[in-house]
Amino acid sequence: MENILQEIIQSEEEALRIENEAKQKALLIVSEARKNAESIIESAFAQGEEITEAILEEAKTEALNEREQSMGARKEADDRIRMKSREKLEKAVGFIFGKVVNKPWQ
Repeated sequence: MENILQEIIQSEEEALRIENEAKQKALLIVSEARKNAESIIESAFAQGEEITEAILEEAKTEALNEREQSMGARKEADDRIRMKSREKLEKAVGFIFGKVVNKPWQ
């Protein structure tokens, strides 16, 4: 009878040991999972920052290109206005010169 009680006690102690080992393994698994989750979150934030920087750089480049195109178009328009102004000035000078030279003097 004492043998049976001793076996029951040993079985209960073994069960407690196994349960404690299982709890320790579970805690270790949870701890590793948290570390992995933190690593994944940090990686995601880093990737997000890289993507944001790339998008901002692309937008900056695009804005600079548009600015250059706009400035080029403005310069063309300014050049055309200057050319037309010169043509009109030459016509005006010619017209006035013609009126003065061809005017009969009294």
